[in-house]
Amino acid sequence: MFKSFKIYNLLFLRLIIILAAIEITILVFKKELLFTAIFSLFIVFLLIREMYFYVKNFVLLYNKTIASIVQDDFSSDFSKHRFNKNYDDLFNLYDTLKTKQKEEVSRDIVYRSILNNIEMGIFILQKEGDDWNIFLMNDYFSRYFDVPKITKWKYLKNHLPALCNIIEEQGFQEVKTAIEIRVNQENVQTFVMQTSRTEICDLDYFIVLLDSIQNVVEKKRKKLG
Repeated sequence: MFKSFKIYNLLFLRLIIILAAIEITILVFKKELLFTAIFSLFIVFLLIREMYFYVKNFVLLYNKTIASIVQDDFSSDFSKHRFNKNYDDLFNLYDTLKTKQKEEVSRDIVYRSILNNIEMGIFILQKEGDDWNIFLMNDYFSRYFDVPKITKWKYLKNHLPALCNIIEEQGFQEVKTAIEIRVNQENVQTFVMQTSRTEICDLDYFIVLLDSIQNVVEKKRKKLG
């Protein structure tokens, strides 16, 4: 994933130097050169300390970068470590995934903007375990049916029981039918409901489109000219 051989070589070189320094210190002690031996011990201590912090910093940086990637948190700034070429591949991976996340966020904003400008009620459910939660609800649906941007299916069922009961009766399967819904405590209105179900990245989604009969008729009139 990164220049591991170079890092391993550096670690091996440090270990060899430490072992050599220890060997020299032992020889100096045997020759009873006290001051030289003490100085050698001090050098060994510095070498061990340097290797400890080298390994510690490497592990901490590696863990922090991987944790950022796993948690989709690309707010960390690794610029001060860029000078170290040993981490090039790791940082290239981080930057690549960061760019992809930005692209996904941009696409999500565009898709939501498109859905919110469609003159048709749309909401998308996402299955979590045995329950369904509201993944997305466009502005038209929220405004037309006077439903807040809720995230739980049970709350939507409290607002629009007729609609939700039909969906549950159909077992959250694909269907195209006409249904009657009372809107804002007024007269019952007829809507065309079309649903579809899809699976993306092992996630189950259920899409519901609602269009009033009046809108359907007006659209057909426009097509006929």
